[in-house]
Amino acid sequence: MFKQNKNFKHGFTIIEVVLVLAVAAMIFLMVFIALPAMQIMQRDTARANDVNRITTQLNSYQSNNNQKIPSLDKDAYVSGHTDVDNDVFKAAERTSWAYFYDAYLIGTDTKQKFSDPDGQPYSLEISSCKAADSYDPESKECKNGQRTHYTFTQQSEGTEDNTSNDRYASKGNAGHTVSIVVNSSCDGETAVHSTGGNKVSVLYKREGGGVICRSI
Repeated sequence: MFKQNKNFKHGFTIIEVVLVLAVAAMIFLMVFIALPAMQIMQRDTARANDVNRITTQLNSYQSNNNQKIPSLDKDAYVSGHTDVDNDVFKAAERTSWAYFYDAYLIGTDTKQKFSDPDGQPYSLEISSCKAADSYDPESKECKNGQRTHYTFTQQSEGTEDNTSNDRYASKGNAGHTVSIVVNSSCDGETAVHSTGGNKVSVLYKREGGGVICRSI
């Protein structure tokens, strides 16, 4: 009789194949579910960096303008755009937020764009938390400019009336609007009243939930 070959190897059984496929499917599903969340996190990290950029550039503006910030009397809204005039000093008055946007966020020297990770340019909405009726007397939470009840989608979307083709005369909301609240500082994710005309909070909602708030 022939002796049985002890080195003989059996192939994979159907059960083993099914188990391998099941594990592979689970790994694929986990990656499929986790990938969008990771992408949102990456975009929100980029947005936080953009908010930090605004505060850094505000400090630079102050250094160049006797420690003052742009004047709210000049403009309260700057429509987002990606191109700067050839002569930035003609774009707007040096004391305006429009000038700050052009000269410090998309200046001609850097040729940088200032856009949300989805590719659309940021716009700026400026408000004040100075007057007594502009903040809660107990919590000091600012009532203006934070768009507390806005969702990320509402922040990103917007309508803009710009029939004059003048980006500094735009009405409405161009979307991707960064809130800039003067006379305030950040308390977690909230802007609260703060004394001092050069106190500024910069806020932007996260796609993944919550609010980015940075102050100078």
